[in-house]
This record gives sequence, C-alpha cells and structure tokens, in this order.
Amino acid sequence: MRRVLLAFEPPDGGVAEQVLQLARLLPEHGWEPTVAGPRDAIVYPALEEAGVRIERLDIDRGLSPPRLTKATAALRRLLLDERFDVVHAHSSKAGVLARVAARMAGTPAVYSPHCFAFVGPQPALRRWPAVAVERALARATAATICVAEDEREVALSARIGDPDRLRVVHNGAGACRADLEPDPELAEFAAGRPLAAVLTALRPQKAVDVFVAAAPAILAAAPEARLAVIGDGELKEQLERQAAQLGVGDRLRFFAFRRPAARQLREVDVFVLPSLWEAFPISILEALACGVPQVATAVGGSAEAVSDGVTGLLCPPGDAAALATSVAALLGDPERRARMSAASRTRHATAFTLERMVAETATVYRSVAGAR
Repeated sequence: MRRVLLAFEPPDGGVAEQVLQLARLLPEHGWEPTVAGPRDAIVYPALEEAGVRIERLDIDRGLSPPRLTKATAALRRLLLDERFDVVHAHSSKAGVLARVAARMAGTPAVYSPHCFAFVGPQPALRRWPAVAVERALARATAATICVAEDEREVALSARIGDPDRLRVVHNGAGACRADLEPDPELAEFAAGRPLAAVLTALRPQKAVDVFVAAAPAILAAAPEARLAVIGDGELKEQLERQAAQLGVGDRLRFFAFRRPAARQLREVDVFVLPSLWEAFPISILEALACGVPQVATAVGGSAEAVSDGVTGLLCPPGDAAALATSVAALLGDPERRARMSAASRTRHATAFTLERMVAETATVYRSVAGAR
C-alpha cells in the first residue's frame, strides 16, 4: 500500500470531519493514512478507534512564529524519515506548514483549502498577503483539491496556480445512521413540535447571531415551533446573551454538539446554516443524508449542495428577515418538508456520498504520487 500523510487544522468542524472520513476509507483504495494535526482534536478518539496513527503537532489557531517553525520542522522530519508517497494538507494554515515541509522533503503535496484564507470580510492588509502566500505556494503544490466549483473559481480569479492543477472533488458525508440513540435533551425540548436548528461551530463566519436575531419573527409566524443552536465555540456565551435579551430563551435553547451529527439531526425538522461565507459545508451534506430540509445562505458552494426549492431554500447572507421568512415557511408546511426530505436523501445518495469523495481523492493521489 502507498502511504499518505493527512495534515490538518483546525481541531474541529468540517475540516477535521473530512480528515477522519478519508483516514477511515482510504485503505480500501490502497492508501495507508497517518494523520498529523493539533495536540487535541475532536476526531482523535474516532481515529484511534479505527486504528489510524496520529502525530500530534504544535499547530494551533495562533500565529506564533516559533510554534509554526517547530511544527514545520516536525512535518519535514516525518516526511524525510518515513518517505510518504503524498502529503495532503487541509486548511490554509496546515497548507502552508505541510507544503513548505513537503518542498524541503521532496514529497508531492496535495492541498485542500476548505475556504481560502483571503475569502470573507477582512482588510486589504490581511487579504493581499494571504493571496501572495497562496500564489507562491501553488508552485510547490502538485494538485489543489477544491471542494466546490465555486472554490475553483475563487482560485482562478485570484490567479492561484496552474488551472490544470485545480481539481474539484465535492465533499461527501456518510449515510444517516438509524442505529444511533437520539439526543434525549433535544428530543425532550422539541416534544413533538417542529424544530429548526443550526448545527455548526460557533464562529463569526457561521453568523449564528443572524439566526438568533431572526428568532422572534420565526416564533411569531410559527408559535408552536422550537429553535435550537447546536454547537460549541468562542461565541456561545455572546449568543446566549443575545437570545436572553430578545426574550426567546424559553423557545430557543443551546445544546452541545455530540458527534456523529446524525444523532441530533434526526430530531430536527429544518436545518439552518446562515453563514456569511463558505467553501462547501459538510453540515449541509449531513442534513441531506438525514433527510432534513435545509435553509442556507447562498454563499460559496452551498448552492451546489442545496437544490433551491427542491431539498431546501436559499436566502441572502446577513438578512435576518429573509432567513426568518424561509425558516417559518418550512416549519409551517409539513407536506412540503416531507417532499424536501425525500429529495434530500436522493440527492445525497446520488451526488455526495463518502465513497465517491474518497475514490475521487485517491485518484488525485495516484496522479501525483512519485512526482518528487
């Protein structure tokens, strides 16, 4: 079997989930994975259970030069000592560290940005250095795997790399497991009433504050409904204060995320993702797999996953009124939700399975392996 090093950061969210699923299934395609990531990550217990080797590095959300240098040196030593056939870097920070290390070690590098660092609202003084870094490192990248057509267009617009090295492999998600025990707290909160929920890491990008701001209008239009924010992150306390100030605390509740996502999605009637920017969110694919109609903002590759009017509804980012209208429309129409649920399961099964994603990724590996 050929060997691939999967390097990633951050420790949670869709990036970590994709690394977990690749590591689990790549052996079926002739690749033995080793995972290199932060000291702690949400997916490590599952990786250990699957027998995947983990190398813990000093990679964190900060930009401390000594720590970044140390992590790069550790990756270089790993690549030189063990002669991996390919290194696959996930996310911008891991993409910098792993591609520099790969260049020094002479190992072919594959890169998945999962949303380029220069995407989203930020000052030009931060955006243009990020673009310059991506352009420079593209010369040391055998292939860039874009998780959506939109992400490839972003790369082309920013003149990042050779177009022939920009491959599109849409993310995938596993089937919705029916053997999981439902989340008892979520089930008790819903108590048979229609439930709309955000399920995401609580970061500024995800704009969960827009969902909370939309809550009074949603609950006014659908008085029997319940709303939930499922996830953990830096903004949780701020969002809880916002909900309390709006007076919706009795009908909007916060829950910790308990993987796998299907455990909680099975209790949800409408999945909501109000992001300001995205690449191609795995959470939407998990909702498709579980047959949960989606309300999402039309950003990044989300419109490539949500079939507007068929599996769910798309709305503009940052617009609480539009979000409230879409969520309330689905909460108040069980027959429409049932049609969207069936269409969602079909869309997942035909376009966004894990098996398809891993097979296409392994094909990219084979195309670059040996190109030292």
